[in-house]
Amino acid sequence: MEARHVQTTHEPVTCEICGRSLLRGEIATTFRDGAVRHQVCELCVSRAFAEGWSRDGATIGDPAQTRSARARSLVGRLRARLDESHAAERHERAWPAPGGEGAPPERHVHAVPAEAGGQLARAVALFNASEHAKLIGGVIRSLGAPHVNISPSHEDLVVEILIAWELCWYRFEADLDGEVVRRRAQGYELSELGGPLRKANAAADPDGRLALAL
Repeated sequence: MEARHVQTTHEPVTCEICGRSLLRGEIATTFRDGAVRHQVCELCVSRAFAEGWSRDGATIGDPAQTRSARARSLVGRLRARLDESHAAERHERAWPAPGGEGAPPERHVHAVPAEAGGQLARAVALFNASEHAKLIGGVIRSLGAPHVNISPSHEDLVVEILIAWELCWYRFEADLDGEVVRRRAQGYELSELGGPLRKANAAADPDGRLALAL
């Protein structure tokens, strides 16, 4: 009896993050960025979450969704504190300038707090008003609540902000004098930080806004 040879075809799949062609037997994971679908290899799944993409077909019962719900519960009180703080700031801005309606607006002179606690609080306010909070909120929706440490830098009037998960991390610096927050670095391995994580002294709510621990 003549042996028959069965030929199989292998359609190569390319990971849209690292550009690597998947080997035979590897299974790509489909992610969504809005309405756009992306094929991602197993090694780049964490990077896809860090980009803010959601796993295609994710449901409320998925681990990522469960972690996000747990994060919302844990930071509920922090959200309330932040809302109270923002309401107070809006009230101050609405207060009329001295001299009546026709008087020129009072020039606000920014004073940087001298004590460390005040500087950390100022760094948090600057971060929450920046576009970086939206970025962190997107990652929280995929990976859950992060480890947050806010500490003074070796530079004067600069505060470092580290936000980390097991799968990725971000490092920011708040320039209190210039009133700006810059992203210094990011990575996907905690070992890249060059040492153990400092103790968490702050938390992030589901929208990516920070609050110092009491």
